[in-house]
Amino acid sequence: MKNVKFAFLLGLVVLYVGARGWFYSIPSSEEMTGAPQVEIPSEGEAAPALSTASIAPALENKQLVKEHTFKVGDSLFAVLSVLGVPHEEIFDIFKSAQKIYDLKKIIPGQKIKVFLQETPQKVGALLYQIDPLRSLKMERSETGFHAVEEKAALQREVESRGGEITDTLFESARRSSVPAEVILDLADIFAWDLDFSTEIQSGGHFRVVYEVFKHQGETFRTGRILAAEMINEGRKYRAYRFAETGEKGSYYDAEGRSLKKAFLKSPLRYRYISSGFSTRRVHPILKVSRPHLGIDYAAQHGTPVMAASSGVVTFVGWQGGHGKTVIVRHRNGYSTLYGHLSAYGEGIQKGKKIDQGETVGRVGSTGLSTGPHLHYTLMKNGKAIDPKSAGVVRGDPLSKTLEALFLEQVQQLNRYLEHPSEAPPKNGST
Repeated sequence: MKNVKFAFLLGLVVLYVGARGWFYSIPSSEEMTGAPQVEIPSEGEAAPALSTASIAPALENKQLVKEHTFKVGDSLFAVLSVLGVPHEEIFDIFKSAQKIYDLKKIIPGQKIKVFLQETPQKVGALLYQIDPLRSLKMERSETGFHAVEEKAALQREVESRGGEITDTLFESARRSSVPAEVILDLADIFAWDLDFSTEIQSGGHFRVVYEVFKHQGETFRTGRILAAEMINEGRKYRAYRFAETGEKGSYYDAEGRSLKKAFLKSPLRYRYISSGFSTRRVHPILKVSRPHLGIDYAAQHGTPVMAASSGVVTFVGWQGGHGKTVIVRHRNGYSTLYGHLSAYGEGIQKGKKIDQGETVGRVGSTGLSTGPHLHYTLMKNGKAIDPKSAGVVRGDPLSKTLEALFLEQVQQLNRYLEHPSEAPPKNGST
């Protein structure tokens, strides 16, 4: 008789646990097994960093605090069990967290901190580190557990870095610890004044002032370039970011003139030159001397090719030795040709209006070509000209009403460009 009662009670327990597990979609029994090695810091031992600033001080003082850093093979159910959390509360924790984060998705390195009331033993609060900048906070309420997501505030700082260009801008700037994405943005800012494939000479200098966003001293991402300077062949170029309230912002020179011009200096963002502009050269396939009024940009197959200026597509198709070709007509009698393409840009067809910087195609090796490269020709009234001779019509300058505000900002940013070690800190949280 005793055996029958015991079996009956055991069956009820199994049904109860199974029903709650199904209802809350908790981890499988295989995920729940195994007792992890829980890290409970001893007195005086430093605990893994997980901010408890948002937990009421009274709770932290009166409760037993336990924490753990997850390892490969851990499950939250097993960890919480070893930490002393009652099984019925684990089910409630899983359910309450669902709207913010699926606690079945354990990633090694994530941390958890549990605040336990000792008598009777139950969870008062719980902190779970989703990633270095986000945490799940759960606190006991009259109706169960209340879960919220908390995001760490990032500290905004301004950095100024520069150096001499001894090879390419990219390699020289990387040696000065400038992040790669900042270097690419720098090239884009000066894309109307400098072709970084053909015109950057060793001995030049650069400096860039940009935002960084940090948390607890660690940089998590970079932001916008605020000011920049390029000195190439003795000529100085400067750019300052300025935005009206609520506007996106753009870059101007020290006089408030827009850096945007009618033509980009290069139709490629990632580029280097295989042959420059000349009136005579031996064609690498035809092996004959012929005019080559254009520039061949050697680049990886598939590299996007940008329209050097806004205009209308007048030709899309195969053009002799140029292979797959796109021709765009621009204002004031200008047109541009893009040859040896592997593919055309999305929607590129005759008659389509395109904007400066829009993708017209991708680098290839069609037609008479020894390898992947772009053939680029600029024409004026149907005659090929040196791309360096392109018009320099600028974008709209700043309005007169903004000049005083802009010049004040220029003076502040010049301290970062000219005297970076003496520049005042420019910090803030976001």
